[in-house]
Amino acid sequence: MKNKITILFSMVLFSMLLYSCNKKEAAVTETETIIPVTVTTVDNKGIDDFEEVSGTVSYIVKTPIKAIITGYVTAVNATTNDKVAKGKRLFSIKTKESIALGNDVNKLDPNLHFGTAVSITSSSNGFITAVNVEKGNYVQEGDILAVINDSDNYGVVINVPFELKKYVSINQQLSVYLPDGTSISATVKQFIPSVDTMSQMQSIFLKMNSNQVLPENLIISVRIPKSNKSDIITLPKSAILSNEIETEYWVMLLKNDSTAIKVPVQIGLKNQERTEIITPKFNVTDRIVTSGNYGVGDTIKVKIINGSK
Repeated sequence: MKNKITILFSMVLFSMLLYSCNKKEAAVTETETIIPVTVTTVDNKGIDDFEEVSGTVSYIVKTPIKAIITGYVTAVNATTNDKVAKGKRLFSIKTKESIALGNDVNKLDPNLHFGTAVSITSSSNGFITAVNVEKGNYVQEGDILAVINDSDNYGVVINVPFELKKYVSINQQLSVYLPDGTSISATVKQFIPSVDTMSQMQSIFLKMNSNQVLPENLIISVRIPKSNKSDIITLPKSAILSNEIETEYWVMLLKNDSTAIKVPVQIGLKNQERTEIITPKFNVTDRIVTSGNYGVGDTIKVKIINGSK
């Protein structure tokens, strides 16, 4: 009986030792997990607080080209999407009488030029978006022959919540951001004197400071500056971590080339790109993790794969 008890005790002791070793081995393995990360340093140049609004490339004036007499279209020099200059002849029209009697009258007196066609010219610079007639068509005085997008009234129309209007002024310079990542400078030219009933947004027209021609209805974005703070410490948004209800914030600070530790921070002003750090006061040489920092412990082993700013 005594031998059985001794054997049982030995087995229990062995099991406990085995469990302890496995636990220690797991802890060592967890501690030694190395996470690839990218890092950045703080910036002290300041931060702009802005609101980003959307808009479209638009021609706010569309010029109709109308027939000035009743008659037959004898020439069409306009095609949809053609670029035209002010004064260019687009159509020729002859009256029914001039077609019927023109040759006979001119034989009696060539100086009358009775059968001469009347020219219809472009009244603005721009692009033809519609041609409504063909050669030989009969038109009435006042009929719309074509429509021109007036390039002198070409730009961007943005939709701005009325409460943001106070941050925008005539002749203010704003940046227009295109879908391909580029930007164009534009000047505020006109406040459209109405707001949308449902959204309570007001449209504002911006004239682009560039000869670049963009397709109509292209969706763009514009940043409206609200305030600016200089000489403050900021970090990219990707460096800032928080709890689910965003009451606590922290960053992962590199203690050395292979270890990062959790550091609580107090944040201030922020925009879509950067966030102000009020405390602690980081040094410009401090390195902060910007990727590989999500869902990690208070201390992690890291491998720096590249730096970012």
